[in-house]
Amino acid sequence: MVEAMNPPEENIEQPRILHVEDDPDFRLLIAASLREFGYVVATAGTVAEALQLAKDVKFDLFILDVRLPDGTGIELCQELSELQPNVPVLYYSAYAEEAEQKAALSVCGDAYLKKPVSPAELEQTIARLIREKPKW
Repeated sequence: MVEAMNPPEENIEQPRILHVEDDPDFRLLIAASLREFGYVVATAGTVAEALQLAKDVKFDLFILDVRLPDGTGIELCQELSELQPNVPVLYYSAYAEEAEQKAALSVCGDAYLKKPVSPAELEQTIARLIREKPKW
């Protein structure tokens, strides 16, 4: 299920984040936190939904679960990078053994947080990735 973003006229200058998570409760919880942090948020529950949103909307950050019903976050990262180059990717997953993290980041992505994480750590990581994003 795709959740629409906040009305654009209210959030013209705020960074836009696409959050992809297959658990609907967790997706809503994180989206609410991201909005509290001041971001414009779109959500998707599948790879297909995420790709459709990325074709329609320019984002400043992608937050991806690693395991999705129709693919992996790593595969999605590669496809998103083709659609929107230079947009940072944060993996946010319960499946985050160190070897898995390194493997994912060696293929695609910029950072990896293991669920659960404190809201402060999530906010700091997001702010850093957006701040360090290349300005092409």
